[in-house]
Amino acid sequence: MIGFDSHCHLDFLDDAPQCMADAETAGIARWLIPGTGPDQWRQAHQRFGQDDRVLLAAGHHPWFLPDSAPDIQSLESWLDQHSDSVAIGEIGLDFFRHHPRSAAAEHQFDWFMAQLAVSSECLQPVIIHSVKAHDRILQGLKRYPRVGGVVHGFVGPYAQAKAYLDRGFYLGAGSVVFQSAKTLDAFARIPAERILVETDAPDQHVPDQYRNAADPSDTGLPDNALLDWLSILKRIAAARQMDSAILTEQVCQNASSLFRL
Repeated sequence: MIGFDSHCHLDFLDDAPQCMADAETAGIARWLIPGTGPDQWRQAHQRFGQDDRVLLAAGHHPWFLPDSAPDIQSLESWLDQHSDSVAIGEIGLDFFRHHPRSAAAEHQFDWFMAQLAVSSECLQPVIIHSVKAHDRILQGLKRYPRVGGVVHGFVGPYAQAKAYLDRGFYLGAGSVVFQSAKTLDAFARIPAERILVETDAPDQHVPDQYRNAADPSDTGLPDNALLDWLSILKRIAAARQMDSAILTEQVCQNASSLFRL
């Protein structure tokens, strides 16, 4: 089974072609690039739209929202014209108060709700960015029961994970499983059928002592953020006492199912 990185910013990597080639050699050969705003949608489509290994999504990321009131016409038009967009995202809320690009909470929420409305109408899955905002995210999702998708880079305890599972969502596991015991515990307990694995490269990193290691003693792999997928997968497999090859097959099936491949 080929590894499927369900959330990575290939368009932000300095040497994406070489990183992708190295990852493919290691068994990771499918990637999804989330959207951040209209300019990025166009640029990502120009660079990767013809690459069968790459999936694209479109959404207004909470760090890059216009100052104006929500106007999702650009998103609707893009989806109408680009049937290859597999999801709406990355959308959501970021309430980390010290982040320099975080807009006011209510402004973020207005944009989030507007994009959920688009998802509900066209039945596209959403990719949700949630930082210190799970309660508010879940509040918004209650208004749109038809909306499904994945919570990208989930951080939180099992109880919060279950609240998303009860709404039919998948949870994306990233490098935080090396830093947060409660998050690792959540991924050890939830059904394997609801787990995706993602690097969020180059924005997130596995700690150096674990990076790019098929096992902790392996130093033969190049320094490549896309290879963090292997370390994240193996971390979760160990926590679940599960064979990593079986978990690889499951999470790749999960991503294919969610994005309707």
